[in-house]
Amino acid sequence: MKGLFFVFALLLALSACKKAETDNSAYLAQIGIDSNKIRAYLIANNIPIKKVGDTIGVYYQIINPGDVASLYTQSTLITVGYSAKILGAKDTLSQTNAYHPSFTLGSVIRGWQVGIPLIKKNGRIRLFVPSRYAYGPYDQTTNLKIPGNSCLDFDITLYNVTN
Repeated sequence: MKGLFFVFALLLALSACKKAETDNSAYLAQIGIDSNKIRAYLIANNIPIKKVGDTIGVYYQIINPGDVASLYTQSTLITVGYSAKILGAKDTLSQTNAYHPSFTLGSVIRGWQVGIPLIKKNGRIRLFVPSRYAYGPYDQTTNLKIPGNSCLDFDITLYNVTN
């Protein structure tokens, strides 16, 4: 009986390893797809290519660097105005016109966490975010109509920074 249990446990462990390898392969393939998609879009639209770090894959264009030095932590409260689109789409998914929501920096998507600290209060930045730094392979259908593995294009104005 112990031998049967051991064989079952071994088979279960091996099948879990195979799934993890498959998931990792899909993740790595998506990194390449996203990178190529964003770079092609930036080149086709004559947007200067600037990248956050060497391995992150978030590209940006600073439209206005801002004028008030800001310190950022995961608990920093940011007040923003923004528009969001799926990269290359004409229709805007979400935008703030009459109101400016506030978020803690640690609660927003990873693309914002690495991009917003590049500007100061009253600054404006455009972020081109790969899917892994947005919503990954998961559809966002509750409020937004974002398919999984979507690269996103944000135009963000930073109105206030509070620590």
